[in-house]
Amino acid sequence: MEMLKKKKKVFSVTLIILCVILALYTVILIVPLLWALYTSFIDYTMYDLGTAREDLKMMMDSKYLTLQNLITAFTKFKVDIGDGVHITEMFVYSVLYSGGCAIIATMVPCVMAYLVARYDYFLGKIVYGIVLVTMAIPIVGSLPSEIRMIENLHLMDTIWGLYILRMNFLGIYFLVFHAQFKAIPKDYTEAAELDGASDWHIMLRIIFPISIGTITTVLLLNFISYWNDYQIPMIYWPSHPVMAYGMYYFVKVTRGQDGQGSTPVSVSSMILVAIPILILFGIFNKKIMSNMSIGGVKG
Repeated sequence: MEMLKKKKKVFSVTLIILCVILALYTVILIVPLLWALYTSFIDYTMYDLGTAREDLKMMMDSKYLTLQNLITAFTKFKVDIGDGVHITEMFVYSVLYSGGCAIIATMVPCVMAYLVARYDYFLGKIVYGIVLVTMAIPIVGSLPSEIRMIENLHLMDTIWGLYILRMNFLGIYFLVFHAQFKAIPKDYTEAAELDGASDWHIMLRIIFPISIGTITTVLLLNFISYWNDYQIPMIYWPSHPVMAYGMYYFVKVTRGQDGQGSTPVSVSSMILVAIPILILFGIFNKKIMSNMSIGGVKG
């Protein structure tokens, strides 16, 4: 009995420590977001002239709050390419780049992982080994060869060139999908085969719906990654700047006019870029966070 009491006490102390750590971590994540949101509404002329103590006072006084920072960020958010690319055009370019690349970068490793995990053949083991080797050995100097390939295919400065670059199955998400498909009992596949289902029917109508939670999560993570990426579009799609590059251009290049480059206006531009991601997460958060349970096979 004494040992049980000691174990229970240790578990309680451990639980309290974990709760404290998680609470501190939550505060660390939330406080900067709240600061950024509030700062975006503070008059930039007063914010930049004030000291840290005066800035804190302004945050408590509603008379210093204004929507002008968001208006300035929206109207002045553009890149000087050609006749000028406004934030609305950059939004379209970002959706085309992030959405298309996310779908391709999700489905290609998903299908390849399905073939390797569900079919027992020697080539599958070779493919699995190639994925592990490419993850362990850094590939140095691949960028010049990719640029030369896209130029030779006459796909430079086209969205199709970016899509082709994303058509590979290498990376951590291949292993994620492989583990997911391996965990699904083969009873599903065997029952479908007895009913006369084709391989395509089994993959698209049975296995993929079971794994929809994993697929959706990887798709969203890929979308966020490509949405925040400015380097690849800047190299391969230079005449179509995305919002990530536009934010850098707005904060660093065109600073000084109407508060551009000031902290409140800069934070406002960051919020404008982050809004689509927040909306996307708000729509799909239940699907992502839900736990997928595999079962239901009757003996």
